[in-house]
Amino acid sequence: MSSIPRPEYPRPDFERKDWFNLNGNWEFSFDKPTYDRTITVPFCYQSKASGIGDTTDHDVVWYKRVFPVDGGKIKKGRLLLHFGAVDYFSKLWINDVLIGEHKGGHCSFFFDITEAVKAGENTIVLRVEDYQETDKPRGKQTWTGDKFGCWYTPTTGIWQSVWLEYAGDIYAARVKITPDTKTLTALCEVFLSSHDKTVVELTARLNPSEAPYDSVEKAAVQKPEVLCKTEAICINGYGKSVFSFKDMDLRRDRLQWSPEHPNLIDVDVVVKGKNEDSVKTYFGMRAVEIEKDKLLLNAHFCYQRLILDQGYWPDTLLTPPSDKAIIEDINLTKQMGFNGARKHQKIEDPRYYYWADKLGLMVWGELPSAYEFNDNAVVNSSREMIEFINRDYNHPSIVAWVPVNESWGVCEIRVNKQQQDYSRALIYLIKSLDATRFISGNDGWEQPSETDICAIHDYSMMPQNLYKYDDMQKIFDTAADARFIYAEGNGYKGQPVLMTEYGGIAFESEDSGWGYLEKVSDEKSFIGRLGPVTEFLLRSGKFTGFCYTQLTDVMQEINGLLTEDRKPKIPIDKLNEIFGMRIY
Repeated sequence: MSSIPRPEYPRPDFERKDWFNLNGNWEFSFDKPTYDRTITVPFCYQSKASGIGDTTDHDVVWYKRVFPVDGGKIKKGRLLLHFGAVDYFSKLWINDVLIGEHKGGHCSFFFDITEAVKAGENTIVLRVEDYQETDKPRGKQTWTGDKFGCWYTPTTGIWQSVWLEYAGDIYAARVKITPDTKTLTALCEVFLSSHDKTVVELTARLNPSEAPYDSVEKAAVQKPEVLCKTEAICINGYGKSVFSFKDMDLRRDRLQWSPEHPNLIDVDVVVKGKNEDSVKTYFGMRAVEIEKDKLLLNAHFCYQRLILDQGYWPDTLLTPPSDKAIIEDINLTKQMGFNGARKHQKIEDPRYYYWADKLGLMVWGELPSAYEFNDNAVVNSSREMIEFINRDYNHPSIVAWVPVNESWGVCEIRVNKQQQDYSRALIYLIKSLDATRFISGNDGWEQPSETDICAIHDYSMMPQNLYKYDDMQKIFDTAADARFIYAEGNGYKGQPVLMTEYGGIAFESEDSGWGYLEKVSDEKSFIGRLGPVTEFLLRSGKFTGFCYTQLTDVMQEINGLLTEDRKPKIPIDKLNEIFGMRIY
């Protein structure tokens, strides 16, 4: 058993063989580089797992770590230093040489540190600023100094894994693979570190599913079948080629990805040069489409049975405590009858998306919200949305993007054309980068007409008032609960309709927190309230999906189907009878 926290490779969708994990003990200090403390990376200082557990706001934190460099390897290629996520503004020094900086709290970034290192011991210094501005993507992190409502303990500094990689002299910075299930081809775009003309060899191998997996061991690849080989000629740092799988036409069930059959295609990427760079990535052959008012997956109607999942743990906050914890959450989600998760206000650890790919769970990728509208918010949110898509584009499990939620950060969007244009700008920005997924432009209410779906939030929906959905056009023209469904001057254009937040039921015995509307007294009352509403969503023909709030309790919000330590409040089989109910 490794003593290093989160010892597994951090990005299995973009993996190099020669790497070194930098998680573990780092020198640390608040405000000034005194390094009077020790912190356990990758856990933020506010968490118990960090060894500090101080929930006081500190605007500046410092990290320091000594690391080894293999002199022989550094002569043969490049050395890359990766950060999974650091909240919010980072500046990096290696051996007292300023290397660079990164702004944004939720996505991965790396620096080429080759020129600053030497054989033997080297020193990292990282300075992180995390002020309480509300014009940057914060998600569920409070900005007031205290937890309130559905906003929780903040996350400052390093909160995902840190690692080193030895790469080739010309290396792959990104590989973007776009499947086309109609032609059984996949466009493979390669982005390199050099502008020199370079050949990149690409080999695709079928990694057939053996779902459901219940352990890391059972997910091991066994005898992957070579499907296709091709080359991309890269000029000025970019090249592309196409995989063709047309001979698999009669074996589409083994080729395509779905929750029932999460088949993956592994790709070996070899960048030719004096010292080759080798990367392993993968993708899934799957198509997400809209046909009239229905959502399709691989040309078949696919009802979205989603759980709202905020991805918090008691001792580690936003950081998953282990790979096993990620697998447990996904397996519990599926066992309760859900086929997907809306990762709410969080860009997840890449290994979550990896296991969703492997285990077969659809995921909605949601941008954490800012809470003030100004030019900074536009720039900051757009930048993180781009980084999110660029990093996680190849994950077949991600089927949707949510750039704005419930008018957070754009509170005047119903009547303010500038804020409406901001929502539209994000929609079209996403479409320009990714034409393979659908978009919920302002999930819940006050939506622009350009959104791909009509997303409704209704926590007041009860068995006794379902009649309000008899007239759907009235709902579209006005409100389902307290807020207008569409922004002024916008309206319903025939999109698929989903109930993307409902439920949120808490028990009376949990008197230390809150849920939506009145609490229920017992299991019978819980099922009596949940069952008829969910059956209506599934069988009325008015909706093409739902998202129940929520998977687990989170701090003062106690409306989870599971407690914070993942104990079911209702027997799993009874929840499956409700959420996994057949559609007649």
